[in-house]
Amino acid sequence: MKIGFLVFNLDGMGGTSRSAITQANALIDAGRHDVVMVSVTRTADTPHYSLDPRLRVDYLVDVRDPDCASAPGVTQDQARRWLQAPSLLVPPRWDTQFNALCDVALERYLPHLAVDVLVTVTPGLLAAAEQLVADSVALVHQEHRSSSDRVSGLEPLLTYGPRADTVALLTESTATWLGGKLGAATPPLVVLPNPLPQDFAPRSRLDQPVIVAAGRLVLEKQFIHLVRAFATIADRIPHWRLRIFGQGLIRHPLLTMARKTGLYDRLELPGVSRDMPGEWAKASISALTSRAEGYPLVIQEAMAAGVPVVSYDCPSGPREIITHDVDGLLVTPGSEPALAAALFGLADDAELRHRLGAAAARRAEAWDPAALATRWEQVFADALAHHAQSGVRRLTRRHLLALENVDRNPVGPAPEPAAETGSTTPAQARRQALALVAAAADAVGARWFVLPPFRGTAAQVVVPARWRADFLRALADGSAPDYLSLLDPGDFGWPEHRGPVPESARRLLSTMTPRILVEPWPDDESSSTALGQGCAVGVQFWDRSVDGQLVAPLPNPYLAQVAEDTSLATAHVHGLEVPTLPLMSLPTIGATDLSIDVVYTWVDGADPAWFELQQQRLAQWSAQWSAQWSAQWSTQSGGPGGIGASSAGRARFESRDELRYSLRGLHLFAPWVRTIHIVTDRQIPDWLDPDHPKIHLVDHRDILPAEALPTFNSHAIETALHRIPGLAEHFVYFNDDMLLGRPVGPEQFFDAAGRSSVFTSGHLVGTPDGDTSGQGAQDTRDTQDPDTALPAYISAALNNRSLLAASFGRQLTHHLTHAPYPLRVSVLTEISDRLSEAVQRTARSPFRSPSDISMVSSLAQHYGLLTGTAVEGSIDSAFIDLSTARVDKILDLLSSRSHDVLCIGDHEEYAMEKTQVDALLADFLADYYPIPAPWER
Repeated sequence: MKIGFLVFNLDGMGGTSRSAITQANALIDAGRHDVVMVSVTRTADTPHYSLDPRLRVDYLVDVRDPDCASAPGVTQDQARRWLQAPSLLVPPRWDTQFNALCDVALERYLPHLAVDVLVTVTPGLLAAAEQLVADSVALVHQEHRSSSDRVSGLEPLLTYGPRADTVALLTESTATWLGGKLGAATPPLVVLPNPLPQDFAPRSRLDQPVIVAAGRLVLEKQFIHLVRAFATIADRIPHWRLRIFGQGLIRHPLLTMARKTGLYDRLELPGVSRDMPGEWAKASISALTSRAEGYPLVIQEAMAAGVPVVSYDCPSGPREIITHDVDGLLVTPGSEPALAAALFGLADDAELRHRLGAAAARRAEAWDPAALATRWEQVFADALAHHAQSGVRRLTRRHLLALENVDRNPVGPAPEPAAETGSTTPAQARRQALALVAAAADAVGARWFVLPPFRGTAAQVVVPARWRADFLRALADGSAPDYLSLLDPGDFGWPEHRGPVPESARRLLSTMTPRILVEPWPDDESSSTALGQGCAVGVQFWDRSVDGQLVAPLPNPYLAQVAEDTSLATAHVHGLEVPTLPLMSLPTIGATDLSIDVVYTWVDGADPAWFELQQQRLAQWSAQWSAQWSAQWSTQSGGPGGIGASSAGRARFESRDELRYSLRGLHLFAPWVRTIHIVTDRQIPDWLDPDHPKIHLVDHRDILPAEALPTFNSHAIETALHRIPGLAEHFVYFNDDMLLGRPVGPEQFFDAAGRSSVFTSGHLVGTPDGDTSGQGAQDTRDTQDPDTALPAYISAALNNRSLLAASFGRQLTHHLTHAPYPLRVSVLTEISDRLSEAVQRTARSPFRSPSDISMVSSLAQHYGLLTGTAVEGSIDSAFIDLSTARVDKILDLLSSRSHDVLCIGDHEEYAMEKTQVDALLADFLADYYPIPAPWER
């Protein structure tokens, strides 16, 4: 077989070139193949790594002297100009090494390259080869980097990867990632490690007190972590030294850090060594602290020398090379205390050092180049057969592959299962997730504790990292319900991964992921589930420092570290009694610890008796209203006597069972509510159990004077809500068209001091004669009143403004968001006393009128801001305008459950058929709130 390797530069010290050379040497040594090495550039008289003399080497562009660059068939002037021009084959955003001179050389060489298989080793080279190589040549691409963590080169890999006959990757994780990215267009994938050089055979006796690391001295390698970690243990191991090989920009910062930490002559930076095998033979410990790696050659080299490696569990590579506590040690990425503890453990324990070193040498046997060459021969043969069988050009094959819609990736991600949650609420899901995690921690005897939820963050169960593997096994063996999943959130560059709890827990045994989440599957087959947000319980694995402190891997609101044997207290979290630290056993200063009620006003507009009473009252009131206001307000067409649609129209009282679903939202997303008061006019929904202990039905006669009844004015009813018998001082007022969209806490509505939150909108109140158009969607049932020439909510806001200006000398400028209104009984009582005339006038207006105030939806909030009983807050609210032709699209978007509150805005007229609107909304509400509340019949 004729095999070609296309590399960018054979002469340098890069690991990619070294791996290609080692592989080519092994293949030529097998004696069955002709092998050619094609180097795009030549930068030295001889390659840095040894080439078998039987290998043919072709250089395309000679840049040993950049001022005299040359390429076959190119004049000196052309070479000089093209060297400075950008590449068209491989644009700079893909790979900055290429230029126009490379383009010309590749264009002249590749179409005539007579090989059976061409191997490319970077995505840029793959792109060039795909565009230029003859159709008879099978292409195998070898991906040498941690692809999922790329900052460049991703686009050519995803664009040209599907056109290759085979893509070879170094690790299962990168193969899984690429298969997930390419989907149906995924080419055949194989996983093979890099070989070690054939002459690499030193063995360390592990008796020299030296820790060795090697690599480019750049920020990505994070050698500064290694220096700081060594500094924390240097006094405990006074004879040990740290030696870091390599060159780069951070050499001086490393020396500066050594001086700051008192290391002085104990940190060595000898530069580049041409005899790394000999240097590994002098080492007793190796360390790798990179932010990202592919399949790090330095780990392979160290292990081949029998040197145990301490490595960050960075994306790809280390966790697939090192088996923790068998042939090396993995530590939490970025955790300097964990790194220091692992280094100290090896330095202080010669028996452990030799045990891991011997296992490391055995592990390195898998990288024998001759054995890997045999495997590569099969890969090349399969790629050649695949290429010959297709019989079509590469781009055509890519489209055919996509059309087949088959998964050609044997290590691709498994589909996520849907999960039936039955009648489980978010609160019950949190309790069950916490119970599952606690049981696993108890089963292994770990001394664990809980970080309670804080400002919307999930509760975190802290497990000492030394119990990590045992805990994960216990979690895998536990009885996790199918609706719970385990999420590896993808910290430190790892791709996020979610799966069933047992399977995912076992998968994480080979990792050092610092945290996981146990939570319901967020999606079913069609949309987000009711348990998709706010139901997680986290687990954090805290490393132990050399001085016995447990160190948090990520910031939290309480502490950064704690003694492992510190005393514990108890706390109630998600309905369970759990261990915690005394520091966390009390609510924080920012926690809201109040008894909070909810109040609804509701009417069944479809009730014939109620409608008849409304019409009688309307006829009486219209005559009285016209006589009283005719001198001040012009009567226009609308309802009887000039009462407009927003005051008495049917849309104001249309019922689509919003109250049922709004109450379900409370059951699902606000279980902390004490009592739900439903204010109504002698009406009871037929689905509601009025005797349920959490439900309190309130009749208008219980809170309004007899002379104000019957009333059909929500402004009037709202003036008396604070008179509800048994109402808590702090309550949240819901219109029945307001529904919670996801779990919310009491802190959303009241702060720790009991001050109510005010949710100001961006819509201006304006002036009575100003243009109020374009102010944005409010409650669309509040359409313009012919009798006032202003929408009713604006009239009320203007009256509120006048009252506040007279009382406080301050100007009201904005409306409030149409969302649940946090209120206080004492504030409403004070307003009723202080502004009694306006309150009583509104209370005695049976329909909305231009003299109304909006007491609980604007006045009380601004009054609270001026008196210090309220504070500005924020809430994520979505408005559903049922009158728009896009209502179906709006409902689809809201199915993602990404809003705190939903508000349904009704109207007298619709862009779609009303029956269609009704059906769309009914389906949406039933899907969004699938779990009946306990007070439903």
